[in-house]
Order: sequence, then structure tokens, then C-alpha cells
Amino acid sequence: MIEIETAVIPAAGKGLRMRPLTAAVPKEMFPLGNSALIEYTIRELVASGIRRICVVIREGKEIIKECLIWRKKFYNKVDLYFVYQKEPLGLGDALRCAKDFISGMPFIMAITDQILLSKVPATRQLLDACRHAEGIWNFIVEIPDNEADFFKGSRSFKYKKIVQDLCVIEDISTDKTSPIRGFGRTLYLPEALEYMTKEYINNKTGEVDLLKTFQALKKNSFPLYGTILEGIPCDLGTWEGYYYYQHVILGHLNSEGESL
Repeated sequence: MIEIETAVIPAAGKGLRMRPLTAAVPKEMFPLGNSALIEYTIRELVASGIRRICVVIREGKEIIKECLIWRKKFYNKVDLYFVYQKEPLGLGDALRCAKDFISGMPFIMAITDQILLSKVPATRQLLDACRHAEGIWNFIVEIPDNEADFFKGSRSFKYKKIVQDLCVIEDISTDKTSPIRGFGRTLYLPEALEYMTKEYINNKTGEVDLLKTFQALKKNSFPLYGTILEGIPCDLGTWEGYYYYQHVILGHLNSEGESL
């Protein structure tokens, strides 16, 4: 597989789980140490070898673009691009908005509110794993029982191990008690974008449903793999998780002699 240097960060969502503050401040701009949450994701991607990042925003979230342009001197090893999502149609549609930027190449989708504390950056672990086989690769993490409620947006998988921490994804599981969950990094082949159109909208949410995308990819025999990550998974996508993991993340950085 060719070296993957492209990533897309969907940042156009409404942040409904963290209202009322997200009505005025984008979740991606919430502070983590002395930086914005999205900056942690960018640093992880750059440390993993990513050289091109597209941030998908919408009208009203221009502060994300303004902040990152102002802070560009800290990210001189990466080219940052910005595109707009015109309608609130979810993650799948946000990725479609970056289609021209992706230019027919495999790419990483990185969700900003899920962070892995590890010696090897999360995205680097995924890129190393995908060398074993070409396909769509999902992150999988094992969550401690007492932290499961913080991962409300993460689905569990039915999978079969191939070797060590590598596995074949067989299906999405409805088991909400499973400690094995998907995590906010996915390696997509560019062909997957064709399964993120309005044809795959969930009528209940009004958004392009990545579950329907997954089912369509499986039906059309796309190879679906997973890798179990080494590290401490943190989900800051709810107020409970945001407050809980603040001290965990900052404590980890202090112990490693790092800073945000």
C-alpha cells in the first residue's frame, strides 16, 4: 500500500451532546490544557506522518479556521485546507465534501473528541497495521467497565482475530455492554465515498448514516479490518467524559514530560 499522508477532520457538527455552550463555541475549540481540542488531533496526525489535512466546517464555525491559521507556525510540517459542509448531513456527507481534496487517495478520518494516550500515536498505529492488507481499517479499543458510559457514540463490532491485535470486522454489534468499541480514527479507501451520498440517509436523523455505509461496503465485498489499539482511550464528546478525562490526559502528558 502507498504511504498515506492525507486526513480529513469533520468539524461541522452541531455538538448537540454538549449544549448549551456549543451553541456559541464549537466543541473542537474547547480547551485541553492551553490548546484547543482540535489541535491535539492535528498534532497526533502530524506525528503519525500525515502531511495534508482537510478540516470540514460549516457557516458559524469559522473560528476554527481563524484559530488554526493564526497558529499555523506550530503546524509548519502540514498543509491545512478548509472546506464547508452546506447542510447538516452528518459525518459521511462531511467526508464527501472533502472529495476533491482527497483526490482519489486513501485517507484517515479523525474525530477530534476521541483521544488515545499512548507511546505510539493512534494514527501511526493504524497506518502500521494497514500495511498487512489493503482495505478499510477501523480502530478498536477496549474500554474499562466503569468508563463505558463516556463512550455513548461508539459502536461495538463483531470481529474475528487474524493475528495478535489484527482482525476482520464481520458486522456492527448491538451489544451496548461490550467493552470493545470502535474509536474515532478510520482509514478509508476513496471508493467508500460513493457510499456516503444522500441515498444512505437515515430518515430518523436526517443524516448520511455511516452504519448504512458500512453495510453497503460489506455487501459489495470491500475488505473490512480492525486493529486493537495500545493505549488509554478517552472520549470527550459528552460533558461527563470531558470533565473526567481532563485530568487523565493532563496527568499523562506531565508524566511523559510533554505539554499541550
